[in-house]
Amino acid sequence: MFSIGDIFKKAVTGVATWAGNAIGGPTGGKIGAALAGSLMNKGGLGADYQIQDTSQAPVSYGGRVGFERADEAGSVRGGPKTADGRDLAMYWDRKLMTAMGKDAEYKKKLT
Repeated sequence: MFSIGDIFKKAVTGVATWAGNAIGGPTGGKIGAALAGSLMNKGGLGADYQIQDTSQAPVSYGGRVGFERADEAGSVRGGPKTADGRDLAMYWDRKLMTAMGKDAEYKKKLT
C-alpha cells in the first residue's frame, strides 16, 4: 500500500534527477538524486541527523524569591487609608500653625 509520503518522495527524487540531468548530464542526475534522497530521507549524502535539544533547566533561586498568593497579587500591604473630614481639617490646621510659627520666628530673628 502506498502512502502519500512515499509518492511525494518518489516525485521529488524524480524531479531532482531530471533537473540534474538537464543541467549537468548524467553526473548532475546522480547528484540531484543523492541530494533529493538526503532531503527526503534520514540517509543520503549526510549521516542520520537529530534535532538539536535547546531546552534549558529552569533557574533556581534557592528559595530567595518572595511568594505572592493569587488573591494578593497587585495589592499594596499597608496601603493608603481613607481619612474623614475631621482628620483632614486637623492635619491642615497643624501644618498651617507650624508654618505660621516658623514665619513668626523668622521675622523675630530679622528684627
